[in-house]
Amino acid sequence: MREYVRGVTRRRPSPPPPSAVVTVDTGAGAVAAGVDAAAPVASGPAFVLVHGIGVSSRYFERLVPALSGEGRVFAVDLPGFGRATGRRPAHPLSIDDFADTVAEAMDRAGLADAVVVGHSMGTQVAVSLAVRRPDLVRGLALLGPVTDPSDRNALKSGMLLGVDTLRESPRGNLLVAADYLRCGPRWYLATLPAMLEYPIERELEVVRVPTLVVRGARDPIARTDWVAELARRSGGRAVTVPSVAHLVMHGAPWRTAALIAEVAEVAA
Repeated sequence: MREYVRGVTRRRPSPPPPSAVVTVDTGAGAVAAGVDAAAPVASGPAFVLVHGIGVSSRYFERLVPALSGEGRVFAVDLPGFGRATGRRPAHPLSIDDFADTVAEAMDRAGLADAVVVGHSMGTQVAVSLAVRRPDLVRGLALLGPVTDPSDRNALKSGMLLGVDTLRESPRGNLLVAADYLRCGPRWYLATLPAMLEYPIERELEVVRVPTLVVRGARDPIARTDWVAELARRSGGRAVTVPSVAHLVMHGAPWRTAALIAEVAEVAA
C-alpha cells in the first residue's frame, strides 16, 4: 500500500493480520470442551494446538482431554477458519502471518515457553512461530507435517487428501467435511499457495528446540521418508503411530498425547 506525501511516494506498512480465536484454554478460570470442569488444571507446561488448512481446532477434540492432565492446553482457530471464519482479510495470509496471529493470541493469554503442537499446515505455522518468536516456544510436536517437495502442487495434494479420507474414521471425516464447508473453497484456495510454497524443511534447520515429528502409519500425506527427513534436519525424533492415518491425534489421542508430553520433558 502506498501514499503520496510532498512529492514522495512512500510505502505504508501492511496492516496486521486479523486475530485468531481462542477456542480452548484449560488455564485458570477456563474450561475446555471435553474436560471435566471439576478436574484440577495440571501445573505442567503449556501446550498450544494449531490446526491445518480448511479445518479448525475442533478436530483436537480427543487430544485436548488426553493432554490436559499434562499441563495447560490452549487452542486457536486461525483467521478464516472455524470460529474465526468472519475474521478473514481481503487478501490471502502467508504462513508467517498465521504464525503472528498465534503469537498475538499467546501474548494476550500470557503464554510463553510452550510446546507448540501443529497438525498438517499447522506444522508450518508452528515452525514459523518458533523462528519468529523463539521466546514463545520451548518445543515442537509436528503431527502429519506438510508438504513433501514432491507433492507441492494443488492436484497431487488434493489427490492425497482424497486417499486419506478413505482411511479416516467416520467421525474424523465428519469433522473435516463440516469445517471445509464452513471455510468454503475461496478461502481454502486463497490459502493453499502459502502452504504449498512454505519451505518447512529449510526453516526447521534454524530452530533450536526439541522437535518431535509424528505420522500415522496409514497417512498418505506425511510419508515415512518425509517425516524422517524433517526429523533429521531438526535434530529431532520421528515416530510412526500404528493403525491411524493423517488425523493421528484423533485416531490415537492418548498415544499422541504421551509423545507430546515427552517433548515437554526433554525441553524442561
